Amino acid sequence: MLVARSLRRSAAVFHVRNVPSSSESYRAAAPVSSARFFSSERHNTKLPRVVSEQTLFENPWIRLKRILFLDAHGSERHWTGLERTTTYPKTSSEGVTGSTESAEAQEQDTQEICDAVVVFPFLTKQGAPTRVVLIRQFRPPVGQWVLELPAGLIDAKEVPEVAAMRELKEETGYVGSRVLHMGPPMVNDQGVTNGKCRLLLVEIRDEEQQSPLKQQLEPDEIIHVVHAPLEGLVDWLEARKLREKDAIDARLYSYALGLHALPRGLGNSAN
Repeated sequence: MLVARSLRRSAAVFHVRNVPSSSESYRAAAPVSSARFFSSERHNTKLPRVVSEQTLFENPWIRLKRILFLDAHGSERHWTGLERTTTYPKTSSEGVTGSTESAEAQEQDTQEICDAVVVFPFLTKQGAPTRVVLIRQFRPPVGQWVLELPAGLIDAKEVPEVAAMRELKEETGYVGSRVLHMGPPMVNDQGVTNGKCRLLLVEIRDEEQQSPLKQQLEPDEIIHVVHAPLEGLVDWLEARKLREKDAIDARLYSYALGLHALPRGLGNSAN
């Protein structure tokens, strides 16, 4: 369902005291074995390691958990975190331009759970500077507009490349032309959640688009499409924040900062 996908995509921290007890979609759960949620590598004999987990709250998209773990000295510690319920150990490297992973690395990568994709879309047009397609979305948890990259959860039996193209079309109306690169599963907000995402670089060819562009938004999504210059993206983001008071997604700014540093030769031993 479209609404379900939207709720999963924008899942935030829910406070148990705010959840109606009569709702059938939400439930408290008894302590459960950590093996139910995580791979066995989290529970080896080395320190630090997770010992057990207790589900405090659960809805169709996330769980709130209390985690018992041993620190580097073997002392018991507790942590509270979120876990997505929509994770699928599915991936594919076929048709991904620029992939240099070894067969062994790809095999290991295939087994790693990843629940979301983040798309960095390059809009190309012959004779014109390359632009970046961003979204400006109102995010209730922070109470303001956020400049972001198109992103969303991977559906069941869906490979990341397909998920990336689908999310790009739904949120911006653009049809991706090709995947330039797909990164490995990466953690994000690891102090709060175990969610992992892949960053995909996608080219959008302007001449292949049909006008007018049509977003496929869900009822609770408020998303505007924003075009930014690839060259000077960091300066553009900072100026936009001062002018519009938008928040900036950390993944977007980090990538832009990397592009900003490259021409200056930062990290090059020759300089």
